[in-house]
Amino acid sequence: MCMVIFAPLFAVLAFATCGGYSGQITVKVECLDKTQSNISISFNYPFRLQQVHFSAPLCEGTRKETLFLEGDFASSVQFFVTVSVLAFLYSLLATVVYIFYQNKYREKNRGPVVDFLVTLAFSSLWLVSSIAWAKTLSGVKTATDVHQILLLMSACRAQENLCEVLQEPIWTNLNMSVAFGFLNFFLWAGNIWFAYKETGLHKSFQRHPSRTPSEKRGSFRQYSQTSFDQSGAGFGQRLYNEGSFDLSSGGFSLPQTNLGQPMLYRQVGSPTSRGPLIFVNEM
Repeated sequence: MCMVIFAPLFAVLAFATCGGYSGQITVKVECLDKTQSNISISFNYPFRLQQVHFSAPLCEGTRKETLFLEGDFASSVQFFVTVSVLAFLYSLLATVVYIFYQNKYREKNRGPVVDFLVTLAFSSLWLVSSIAWAKTLSGVKTATDVHQILLLMSACRAQENLCEVLQEPIWTNLNMSVAFGFLNFFLWAGNIWFAYKETGLHKSFQRHPSRTPSEKRGSFRQYSQTSFDQSGAGFGQRLYNEGSFDLSSGGFSLPQTNLGQPMLYRQVGSPTSRGPLIFVNEM
């Protein structure tokens, strides 16, 4: 909800404080012969300063010279304003969809996924454009510095003439535009997690968690041990059911079955000698 409310507002503030800017510099030149001239220099968005020119007196009668400022800073500031306008339009569109087309928005999960990707894109664009515009603004301030402009005029370089700055540009709006740019970045970047939660992708990852190699090895060892215990139990049972041979008694016993009672036969021979005992099942 905060994103829906503040994103359009901050986007408007970002491009309004930048796109509508106009700066003014006024310089008073007093020549040695007491003639005075006021020079006005105006510049504005998109800061193509190489196209800004003004006429300055040479303090040699009525002769004047035409001077130009230096620097073209249009690309960075126009990129910043473009991002601001696009973010404003998308925020309005998203607000309308959230309020009036909620069912269409959640149909087949396409709306949340698109919103998540667009949020990622605008977060990156706000960061890049704000950094570029902050650096460009520093260049604009340097190019329009009043001391640099005074050095451009031949009359002000002569020590016998007097030059005075009457008005300097006010940078408050442009500084605020840079601040609003970074504020928009934090706003969109903070909304990434909420847009991601709307997609429901985190729930699918929780339903199918990935198993680590150590867990897989532990599962394999448990399965092998269980299989061995079961097979060992069966093997011991088979050994228990088989016949046994008694060395101490010299007899051999067969396993009992349900076929009948065994009959005992003894080997004929000496009373002192004991032969093997033979059990025969009686049918």
